[in-house]
Amino acid sequence: MAQEGIRSENDLGVRELIRDVFIKGSCRNVSNVTPIGNDSISIGQFFNGESTININDGILLTTGSIDLVSGPNQSDEGSVSLGVLSEDPDLELIATDDLYDATGIEFDFVPIGSRVTFRYVFASEEYCEFVNTEFNDVFGFFVSGPGINGTFSNNAINVAKLPETGEDVSINTVNHLENVNSFINNVTNIDAQRCDDIGFNDDFQELIEFDGFTVTLLASFRVIPCETYHMRLIIGDVGDDRLDSAVFLETNSFDLGEGIDIRAEVPGSIDNVSYENCVDGQFVFTRNSFDNLNEDLPVDFIISPQSEAINGVDYEMIPSSITIPAGELTYTLPIKVIDDTIAEGPESIKLELVYDCDCIDPVLTELIIDEATELEVSNSGVSVCANEEFRISPQIDAGIPPFRFLWDTGLQMDTLQASVTEATQFSVTITDLCNSVADAEVNVAIQSTPTATLTGNFDFCETVMTGIPVQLGGNAPWQLTYSINGIEQEVIRNIQTNPFLLDTPSIGTYTISSFSDAFCEGMAMGSAEVVSQFNVRSVVTPPTCFNTNDGSIEITQLDAATPVSIEWNIESDNERFLINLESGVYTLNIIDANGCLFQESFDLSAVSDDLNTCIPVYIPNSFSPNNDGINDVFGIFLEPGQRLIRDISTFQIFDRWGSLVYELNNFIPENGVTGWDGLKNGKPVNADVYMYRAVVSFTDASTLLLHGDVSLIR
Repeated sequence: MAQEGIRSENDLGVRELIRDVFIKGSCRNVSNVTPIGNDSISIGQFFNGESTININDGILLTTGSIDLVSGPNQSDEGSVSLGVLSEDPDLELIATDDLYDATGIEFDFVPIGSRVTFRYVFASEEYCEFVNTEFNDVFGFFVSGPGINGTFSNNAINVAKLPETGEDVSINTVNHLENVNSFINNVTNIDAQRCDDIGFNDDFQELIEFDGFTVTLLASFRVIPCETYHMRLIIGDVGDDRLDSAVFLETNSFDLGEGIDIRAEVPGSIDNVSYENCVDGQFVFTRNSFDNLNEDLPVDFIISPQSEAINGVDYEMIPSSITIPAGELTYTLPIKVIDDTIAEGPESIKLELVYDCDCIDPVLTELIIDEATELEVSNSGVSVCANEEFRISPQIDAGIPPFRFLWDTGLQMDTLQASVTEATQFSVTITDLCNSVADAEVNVAIQSTPTATLTGNFDFCETVMTGIPVQLGGNAPWQLTYSINGIEQEVIRNIQTNPFLLDTPSIGTYTISSFSDAFCEGMAMGSAEVVSQFNVRSVVTPPTCFNTNDGSIEITQLDAATPVSIEWNIESDNERFLINLESGVYTLNIIDANGCLFQESFDLSAVSDDLNTCIPVYIPNSFSPNNDGINDVFGIFLEPGQRLIRDISTFQIFDRWGSLVYELNNFIPENGVTGWDGLKNGKPVNADVYMYRAVVSFTDASTLLLHGDVSLIR
């Protein structure tokens, strides 16, 4: 399957593009978003870029039209010339000639960390034939604000730099001759020959229009947290308005700074509770971005005034800041608990990371300090079946989890799996987190085989379902499988009540197929009958023919609780006697005084479906057109005393090869006169078998298609 190339669209405004597409994380700390140039044509979104530029989607800025971006690359000089001579205070400082079609977005932002980063790709149709010429399209990411002192407007700096050399990213700095490791060639065959035969690369020819583009690059710059900065993302043509260039900005890559995650934990424990004279706790600070992993990350925090434990009293003194070292993702701050021998109950230490920027909520985590309790266990017992596998666990009444187990069998798990043939006692030694030790015994007795018993006869009522009681032996939870009239139903698991009420969705014989309790395979006994409480008898008279309505249904007996509703699927003046019925299915619904529903269907099939019996016409199966006055014409003839034919709209005769021999339309038949006389085009046809087709209309407005064959005898 061919890969899908980059596609673009222009459905969002620049504010939504920056806030909802470009910015990373939940903080949307941006304002004053403004377009530069023609945002209706040259600014939009792109999609499906992963296989081409290694960025799947994001914002697209181009000096032409965003519609030109999609592949295939069929043009050496693809462009949409807008012809706008532009002035820009920043691009003019790096352009080598007149500036055209400048396009971009500018906005204010407030960082939450000390470094801001985002990912991008630069692409152009000027590759490769205009490398090192005056036709060198330019772009830049110009940042101004506190602590920044550059050479561009408002002391801005351009952060579109090559990370290895610090050069501005441009056509002349990244191409097939310079910084080739940062360049991807996508030129056509013709351009490849123009540029010292640099080679033709067809990997992306079908996916993107541009003749070349950079690898994915990272823009990165330092800022002061919570100060306001201004960003200008802008690109322009140089020298003329032809051969477009573009910048692709990755979705959610504009990172306003590193946030920090913090969590409280107790080594070896499953929760965040530390214990005096037992186990200490710790707070773990984690970077939520890898972009600045090579730099130290200082973190300030406070001990929340909502904390109950006192710094330096209930735990050894801790500082108000830490530093995550360069190259490390996390920093662990240990909390040394002080055993004050005072029973104070649980006390909390709450650490809070507070950001000065309004858009960031404080990050809060909690560690609990408590007094350790002694491990307490109880002996327990279960009943199991001989030679059947079971599982047992000790009963722990108090202690500090997690617990360690050592059974007398050598197993070191919380649950023992075994089977026995006689009553047995198992011993287990339990050790908790604070190394408190206790022994417990689990006594295993042998129980008899459990049974599931199902007996009795029950009335079926679809609307008031009471269920069949199943008597269960053994230990909960139980599991059983049952069948209705031999058809197995879904397994019922985790049964906790005895007796268990089995649903009765239909009439039939209910039988338990398999049964087990908590420990043993059991024995199923008996069955139950679910029968209808209604006794309905009827006399059914089918219609004589498929096209007659002389059938009837009569209810002769109805035994049930006092019926309150008797309904048919057709209208009837008499609830118990239907007349003038055609062939079809008739449904009877009865609801008694208890709300129970009875339903029965009657399928009335006609006694006869023979045409000669049921249709008021006569069609012979042979004729002899020899002018002797007997059977000289083949046609459709009226039966005396039957309903009349209005006309025959179509009457056709075909030979055995399907050729039309005779046709007559819209006529009233006359016995022995109207029909086929065995001629075709005025000449007698050969003796043979011929096929006929006729559409007959009756005086009662009904129609009938008749077809068959007839033998012509000479």
